[in-house]
Formats: sequence, structure tokens, C-alpha cells
Amino acid sequence: MRSAVLKRVRRHSGLSAHDVASGLNMPLRTYEHFEAGHGRLNLDYLHRFAEVTGSDFYGLLHAIAIGSPEFAVRTADNKFMTTFTIFLQAYDRKMGDRIRDLDARALIAAFGEMFEALAEVGDQRADEAAAFLDEGREDLRSRRPKPGR
Repeated sequence: MRSAVLKRVRRHSGLSAHDVASGLNMPLRTYEHFEAGHGRLNLDYLHRFAEVTGSDFYGLLHAIAIGSPEFAVRTADNKFMTTFTIFLQAYDRKMGDRIRDLDARALIAAFGEMFEALAEVGDQRADEAAAFLDEGREDLRSRRPKPGR
């Protein structure tokens, strides 16, 4: 699945394997190995891939998890899953251990309502959305684990 996700997003971005390998500062063969899905998923490579392709890291990760390469392309430009993750991070900070007390039925109802509302909502003002994403991405980036070397 990882291979299909990466290829779809790379093609959506209009980049060749050579372009992405160069952007990742890695040999083409190493990139081809990564794109083919060989070995364990390297989150640092995936973050860097998202930067080079202008895609949504969290969209890539979830596309792999749900088995939908199309989801990675659908979220590449609007940063759907990055936005979701920014709000999730804020919710985690606010709620803390109270999260474990949430009832599954309440979660199902809340997420159902949220996704129904999203289906009906028009576009948010572009400048507000860009500022929100820039600030949130920086906070997420500052908290992600650094590769051990």
C-alpha cells in the first residue's frame, strides 16, 4: 500500500522519482527502495517526502493505514489530516487524561456530526486557513521525534 500511496502523490505533484530523490538528498536507488515499500516505514523519509511533494504528511500516513492511495492525493493540497492533527493535539492538551473517560457512542456521534458538517461547509478564507496551518505545522514539527543518528 505504501508504494501505491507514494507513487500516486509523486505523480500528482508532477515529479519524477529522480526529482524526489534529489529533493530528499538521497541516492535514486535508495528512494526507489523506499517508494517500492521495501523495509520498515521510515517516518523521517515520509516527512521529507511530504515536504518535497508539497503533500500532507498525516494524509500520507492515514492513506497507508486505511488502504486508500486516493486519500493521500485528496488531502495533499488542502492538508486535511494536518488540520485534523493540529486540532487533535489541542484537544489532547485540553482534555488530558479525561480522554480515556469518553464513551465510544459519544465519539461516534461527534465524529459523525463533524464529517456531516464538513460535507456541507464551503471554503474557509484562504489567508486564515494558511496562517492556521503554518502555525499548527510548526508546533507539530517542533514536537515530532528527531531521527536518531
